[in-house]
Amino acid sequence: MSAAMGSQQPPSGSSPLEEVKSVSTERLIPPKFSQPRRYFDETQMQQLVASVREFGIIQPLLVRPMGDKYEIVAGERRYRAALAVGLTSIPVTVRILNDTEALECALMENLQRCDLNPVEETEGILRLLELSLDTDRESVISLLNRMAKVKRGLADNVIRQEEQEAILSVFQSIGRLSSESFRTNRLPLLNLPEAILEALRQGRIEYTKAKTIARVQDEQFRGELLETAIT
Repeated sequence: MSAAMGSQQPPSGSSPLEEVKSVSTERLIPPKFSQPRRYFDETQMQQLVASVREFGIIQPLLVRPMGDKYEIVAGERRYRAALAVGLTSIPVTVRILNDTEALECALMENLQRCDLNPVEETEGILRLLELSLDTDRESVISLLNRMAKVKRGLADNVIRQEEQEAILSVFQSIGRLSSESFRTNRLPLLNLPEAILEALRQGRIEYTKAKTIARVQDEQFRGELLETAIT
C-alpha cells in the first residue's frame, strides 16, 4: 500500500451532530484558521494525487456549514488532490462546530497524523494547549516550566489541578510526547535563528542538522553551513 493510500483512513461512525454527504467542490472553501501544516511536501502530494486519481477520496473531509458553502476543517490535502485530478464532488462529513471547536479539530487531526515537521508539530501543540487552557503562548510555556520545577522539588505546587489535567489530556490525545519531553526537546526549536527555523519549517533540513548548525556563533559561516546542508 502506498504512503498516499495509507493517509486515507476509513471513515468512522457519525454522531447525531454530523452527516456524511457528497458536495460540489465549488461549495467548499479553504480553512479560515491557520493550521500547523504550512508547507505541503511535493512528493507526498504527488503520491496522494495518484491515489485519489485511482481510488477517489476514501476518507471524507471534515467540514462545517458556512451559509450555502462548507468550510474545510480537516482534509485540505485531500481537497487539493481532488482538484488536481478534476473531481467535481467530494464526500464530506458535515459537523456543526464553532470557531474554537473547528480549530481544535484541525489541530488534532494534523497532530495525530505523525507527518508534520518538528516545528509545525511544536507550534500546533502550543496552539492546542492555548485553546485547552484558554490562555496565550507565553503563559503556556511558563506553566510547563513551573510544572517541571515542581516535579523536581524546586518550586511549590501552585499549579491548579484543572490546568494539569488539561495539559495531560492534550499530550495523551497526541500520544507521542510527554509534557516534559516537549518542554526540553521541542520548545528550544522556536529559539533557533530565523533562517534555520524557516528551513526546518519547509522541511528542507533535518531536525538534528538544524540543532547542530545553530550552535555556530558566526552568522556568515552559519549561513554557509545551512546552505550546504540544504543542498
